[in-house]
Amino acid sequence: MFQQLEKYKNPPLKLNQIVQSLFEQVKSNPAIAHYFISVSLDALAQDVNRFSHFVMPHPDSYYREPLNAQKSSMPSIQVSSFVFEEVHKVLLQTLQTHEIHEDDLPRLSYEILEIVEESRAQFSDTMMMVLKMADVTPDGLLQVLKRFKFEAKIIGKNELLIEAGLEIPITVKIRNKDNSIVLIGKAVSVDNSSLSDVEEIAQLSAERYPLHPVRAVEDDDDWPFILMEKPFPYQHGVPLRMLFRLIKNFSSNFHRSVKCDPRRVLACNNASR
Repeated sequence: MFQQLEKYKNPPLKLNQIVQSLFEQVKSNPAIAHYFISVSLDALAQDVNRFSHFVMPHPDSYYREPLNAQKSSMPSIQVSSFVFEEVHKVLLQTLQTHEIHEDDLPRLSYEILEIVEESRAQFSDTMMMVLKMADVTPDGLLQVLKRFKFEAKIIGKNELLIEAGLEIPITVKIRNKDNSIVLIGKAVSVDNSSLSDVEEIAQLSAERYPLHPVRAVEDDDDWPFILMEKPFPYQHGVPLRMLFRLIKNFSSNFHRSVKCDPRRVLACNNASR
């Protein structure tokens, strides 16, 4: 469920009403009705409800430009900027009608439209682009990652390493106990470093990039490292396009945090030492 809706009464009902109203108003407007051509309301509502966890947070400034929600869409489904902006206006009006606070409008409208774009794309897909819960296994994830040109390998029970094609390698862990996939970024420190050294990096990262926190942690041998984690549930399926964007964004954000290391405490920042 969208974070901005959690403060309102009965969020699932409110979200369904918002999606239904958006769909009906767009379909009733001849100038933009084709935006939902071949899209069913039931499927759209289901996708917006189940895929909200796959949207990565951005700085507030990012949400001020509604066209950002369309940038990652498949070229084959993209509409003109006029049509997309008109759909965005309808969504804003719909959110206001349902008493969504003004401060919540930019982010909530962006995140809803990002999933709407994914739902629209699914109606034109020629191959399955949602991984079913039963297929969320190390082998299943490895197959789809390799199919879409990620260099990955299985490194342990329910763990894969994506080692190329990203700004920095990350681990993908399947956590069956709560039906979640966890993206993990880990950067170890050099010899003779202390936990306080790594905590300084985490603090600087938190000041610069508060949306994507990292932690200073020690392993079983008291070796300090920086850790970033992002869990999301897979019991309702995994939309692959959104997963791949999430992986790339996660890697980029972790790489920025790793660079908050002016004293080069982390081993990955010491290639030239």
